[in-house]
Amino acid sequence: MADIDHGVSYCRASCAKKLSRDETDSPHPAHQMPRPQKIVACYDTARGFEADVSVSQTRDLLNALKKCLRAKGLSYSDVARALHLSEASVKRIFSEQTFSLTRLEEVCRFLDMTIYDLARLTQQTTNDHVTTLTVEQEQALADDPLILTYFYLMLTGRTPEAIAQEFGLDDRQQMTMLARLSRLKLVELYPNNSGRLLTGLRIRWRQDGPIRKTYASQVQQSFLDSAFKDDDELFRFEMGELSAASAKVIAKKIDSLVQELHDFVELDISAPKTEKRAFGLMIGFRPWNYWQILERVANDMGLNAERSQAER
Repeated sequence: MADIDHGVSYCRASCAKKLSRDETDSPHPAHQMPRPQKIVACYDTARGFEADVSVSQTRDLLNALKKCLRAKGLSYSDVARALHLSEASVKRIFSEQTFSLTRLEEVCRFLDMTIYDLARLTQQTTNDHVTTLTVEQEQALADDPLILTYFYLMLTGRTPEAIAQEFGLDDRQQMTMLARLSRLKLVELYPNNSGRLLTGLRIRWRQDGPIRKTYASQVQQSFLDSAFKDDDELFRFEMGELSAASAKVIAKKIDSLVQELHDFVELDISAPKTEKRAFGLMIGFRPWNYWQILERVANDMGLNAERSQAER
C-alpha cells in the first residue's frame, strides 16, 4: 500500500470527443451541453506531482465508489434522491464514467467521506489482491513474533510512522523491523525509516505452512475463550441435515459474508483508530454429527455405543 503521507493529487482527464447527455435532467439542446470530464484520484508518492492517468484508474475509482455504496447498503436510487437526480441519470453517470469533480464531491459527501478518503480506498482496493507467501517467508515470520506482529500491523493499513508512534518504537527499533521485512522481500524500504508493503493487504496462509502449524491452535483457543455475552459479541452453533446442493449454497453465502467483512475493513481503514477496534470472525462449516460426541462419551463409559444405538 502506497505511503499516503506524501498526499494525494486529484487530476482530470478529458473524455471521448462525442457529446454525452448531461448529468442533470434539465432539457438542453445537445450543442449547449457541456462536455463531461472523467475525474481520477490517484496517489503519486514517487514523483509528487500531478500526472496523467489511464482509463483503468478511472474504473478503479468508480469501483471503489460502488464498493462504498454496497458496504453501506445503498443503491443508485438512494444516490439519486440525495443528489436530486433521476435514477437513470445516476446510472448513466456511473456507466459512462462522466463524473464532474463537483458531482464526485457531492456523492462522497452523501457517503460521509471525502474525495481524499475515496482516493485512498481506491489505492487500497487496487492492492487488495490475496498474497501467498513462500514457505521461507512464513517460516521467518513464525520464528520471530515481533516481526510477525509488525507485519500484521502494516497489513491493517498502518504506516511505519503510525506504528512507531502508537507503540513507542525508537529509530533503531523501527529500522530493525523494516530491515528484516525488507530482507524477506515483504517491504520496500523508503528513507527516514519508512516503507511500503510488497504484498497485498490480505495474506492466505498456507494450509500446512509454518504460521498455521505454529499459531492455528493458539488462535482458535484464544478466540473461543469467551462467553460471548457482550453486546458486540455473537456466537452461534447450528446444525442440520443438508443435501449436497444446499451445502454448496451455504458455502457460497459464507464466502460472500467473508468478502463483505473485507469490504468493510477497506472502507473503515482510514477511520480514526479511536473510532474502531479489532474484530474477529471465525467460521467453520463441514459434515458433522452430534452422535460423534455421544459416541465418544459412551465409549469412555465402557458402553458399546453402536449396540446401544441399534437397540433403540
